[in-house]
Amino acid sequence: MYTDKLGNKRFFFLTILLLPILLSACVVGQQWSENYALMEGVNANDPVIVDGDLSTVGQSQMKKSSGSLDLDRWQNSESIIILPEKKKIYRVTIHSSNLQDFQLLALNTLGEWDVVHDQQHNKEKVIDVRLKRFVTTDGIKLLVRKTTDDKARRRQNSKVERENEVTSSGKVRKGSFVYKVTGPQTAPAKIAEIRLFGYAESSQ
Repeated sequence: MYTDKLGNKRFFFLTILLLPILLSACVVGQQWSENYALMEGVNANDPVIVDGDLSTVGQSQMKKSSGSLDLDRWQNSESIIILPEKKKIYRVTIHSSNLQDFQLLALNTLGEWDVVHDQQHNKEKVIDVRLKRFVTTDGIKLLVRKTTDDKARRRQNSKVERENEVTSSGKVRKGSFVYKVTGPQTAPAKIAEIRLFGYAESSQ
């Protein structure tokens, strides 16, 4: 009985001693990789968002216009990063001063975009997204749903005018007020940098 108690105590103290070492090993095993967005051969629809410099600020890009203001006025802007090779992406950080609602999409093997993250009501200037599961891809898209500058853009590109009528005698008759849209109602996201990470590969 005494021997069993002594053995249990030894096991307990040995566990206490080894626990920090085991935890340290786990942390080392999950160190983040280099920023894949800075790899040689990376392309982006705005090169500033992957230049590695937080002092330069780019923006998400509007899709090609359809030629119809009715169709384009609520169009979402997007930032696209294409890697030179497929990588396992676990983490995406976005440095943006006005981004609120957005989606992250990954390019699949069929050349289509799959939603891998959806976020609303963001208030952070540095958005740190940890994906629920990794995605193996060579393309990441940020689809902008809402920014803090949208209201200002709507005020800039909207106005209320009175549509007067000219009678047959040449007199001007006051008409009704009409709400007119003169341009896009959504603002692009201001983006200093988008960074992509996986787990660091073991050197052993």
